[in-house]
Order: sequence, then structure tokens, then C-alpha cells
Amino acid sequence: MFKQRVVGFIVLGALTIIFWPIVFVPPEPDQKLVLPVFEMPERPTIAMSKKQEPILDRVDRSLLPVIDRATRPNKAGMVDTATADPESELIAADNAPSGQRSSRQRAEFDDQGLPVSWVLQVATFSAEMRAAEIAEQLRKKGHKAYVSPVTIGAQQLFRVRIGPNLQQQRLIEIQPDIDVYFGVESEIIKFEI
Repeated sequence: MFKQRVVGFIVLGALTIIFWPIVFVPPEPDQKLVLPVFEMPERPTIAMSKKQEPILDRVDRSLLPVIDRATRPNKAGMVDTATADPESELIAADNAPSGQRSSRQRAEFDDQGLPVSWVLQVATFSAEMRAAEIAEQLRKKGHKAYVSPVTIGAQQLFRVRIGPNLQQQRLIEIQPDIDVYFGVESEIIKFEI
């Protein structure tokens, strides 16, 4: 029992030596907690560049090729002449690819290497409703028909066209049937936006 008391006394003494400075000794005055002082950086100076208007016309227009955009009526110069023939039937569009021997036969290319497209100009109308009717008849048969407004002189006209198509031969094939059905003289022309 005496041994246990001596061991207990030694353990208590060791704990007292360890915890006495933590509990009862005040901290020394030179051990103050110093927080760092953060200073706001100086405001940056930004050099603003001069405001400039964009250069819109960088191309010398005198060097561009002149494209004749003069609008012209269909071959016969007829306006409002397309009338469906009840005796004949409007052919359906054949949009399946036709057999060509090489990819060069599929399309023509202009000087810039862009493909040239073609349209079949069916007829020209002074009334937009009439042009829309003809275009709708063509679309019902699967043709890519649309109405293109054009101003000739002071008169507003509306052209019914089929296309554009990269293969001019496709339009050549359907042209006679379209001409017979509507009683017109259609024309194949290059597609322009």
C-alpha cells in the first residue's frame, strides 16, 4: 500500500509541474498578439485608348467585278400568263440523286471556287397571291418553289422560281413539262441571293 501511495504522490507531483504554469502563471507582457495590418493597394491607373469608329468599307469597290443585276421578265416578256392546263398533269419532283460519273459533273464552280446554283424561273406575276398559288401547286408536287419579289421600273412583280439546284440538268429535264402544264416559256438562270 505504501508503494501505491508513493507512486500516486509522484504522478500528482508530475501533473502539478506540467499544469502549474498553464493554469497559474500569467503570460508575459511581451507576448502580445499582433494582427497583421492589411493595406488597400493603390488604385490602378488605366490608360484609355481613343474611341475609334470601325472601318466599314475596307474593300476598294472599284476592284470588284461588276455584276449586272438588272432584272428582266421571263424569256417571252410575259406577265400573268401562267394558267394550269386541265388536259395535262403537273410532274412530281424527282429529288433522288442521279448517277454521275464524277463529282465534277455534279456542280459547276465560279472563279472563287464556290458552287454555281441554278433556278428555273417559271413565270412573272403582278399579283403576289397568284404567284403564291402557282408556287403552292409546284410545292405540292415536291418542287422547291418560291416567290421572288422584284421591282421593274415602278412596278412590283413577283417571280415564281424552282430551285436552287446545283445540277442544271435536273432543271432542264423538268422544264418542258412545266412549260406545257402552265403554258409558259420558262427560263433557267443562275441563282443569285
